[in-house]
Amino acid sequence: MRKILFTVILVFILINLHSQSLGWRAQFFGFADNREYDASVQIPQSILGIQLAPEIYLRFDSIHTLNVGLNALKEFGSTSQFDKVSPYIYYGMESKAFSFNFGVFPRKQHLGSAPKAIYYDSLYYYRPYISGLFWTYSKGAFNQSVYLDWTSRQTNVNRETFIMGGKGEFSYKMLYFENHVYMYHHAGIAIPQEGDHLRDNGVVLLTLGINASNYSFLDTLKLSFSGIKSFERERNVSGWHMPNGLIVDLGIDYRGLGILNSFYYGQGHNLDWGDPFYRLKKYNRTDVYYKMLNFKNVSGVFTYSFHFAEGNISHQQQFIISVNLSSDFKLPR
Repeated sequence: MRKILFTVILVFILINLHSQSLGWRAQFFGFADNREYDASVQIPQSILGIQLAPEIYLRFDSIHTLNVGLNALKEFGSTSQFDKVSPYIYYGMESKAFSFNFGVFPRKQHLGSAPKAIYYDSLYYYRPYISGLFWTYSKGAFNQSVYLDWTSRQTNVNRETFIMGGKGEFSYKMLYFENHVYMYHHAGIAIPQEGDHLRDNGVVLLTLGINASNYSFLDTLKLSFSGIKSFERERNVSGWHMPNGLIVDLGIDYRGLGILNSFYYGQGHNLDWGDPFYRLKKYNRTDVYYKMLNFKNVSGVFTYSFHFAEGNISHQQQFIISVNLSSDFKLPR
C-alpha cells in the first residue's frame, strides 16, 4: 500500500509539472460461470465473482501516458472483503505506427481475443494483468505484437516463470491470417533440489480465415482453419514432445444471437496456460449466446456451451457483464 500511495503522489506531482491532460478509466466486470463438466481433463465447478478496476492516467506530449490503478476481485460466497487486489502501474505509448506498454497492465485489452486452446478463459477471472511489456507495430491491415509476461519471481520456494510471445494479423478483403506464438519458461527455485528440472512449454498457432460479415445480411459470418503445434520438454530428462492438431471455427451472429462452433482433431497438447480440453485428441465446443445488454458502455452476454468430449456431453452456462467508463480533460501547462 505504501508503494501504491507513493506512486499516486508521484503522478500528481508530475501533473503539476508537465501535464497536458488527466483522465480516468473504470471497468466493472462480472462473471457467473457454471461448469457441469463430465471429462477426465476437467474439474466441474461454479465460478462467480466481480472485478472493479479503476485507473487514473496522465497524458503528456500527446502520445505518452503514466497509468496507476488496481483490479479488485471479489468472489461470491467468500468471507473476505476482497479476495485479490492487483495494482496496475505502467507506462503507455500510442502513436500512428507503434504502441507500447511497460509495467503491470490489463490483460484483456491485449490478449482478450486469444484462442482458448492457448489461453484459458478463466485467466481473465484470476490473472487479469500482464507483468512485463507489450509492443505492437501496425500499418494498414497488418499488425504484429511481441510481449513478455513475467509470471513468477524466483525465491527459495517460488519458481522463476515467464512467457515470451507474439501475435499478429493481416487481412485482405474477406481473407485474414493470424499468428499466435509463445514459450513458457518454467525454471527452478533459488536453491536447487534433486529431481527438480527446468521445463519449456510453448505453442505456435497459425490461422487462415474468411470473414464474410460485410458480404451477407448477418452481423458476423466467419470461418477459419488453424494449425496448432505445441512444444514441451523437461531439460536433461526428456526430449521435445511436439504434438500437432487442426482447429476449425465457425461463427454466426445476427442481432445479438449467435453460434460459435470449434472443432479440434489431432494429438493432445499439454499447455500449462491453455484449455485442458485440448489435451484430448478430439473435441468439439458449441457456444450458443445472446447479447442481453448491448449499449455504448455496457455489455452483457449469456452463453450456453456444449462440450463434446470422450463420448460425453458437458454443459456450461456463463453470464458475463462488462461496464466501461472513461473521461479526460485538459490541464494548463
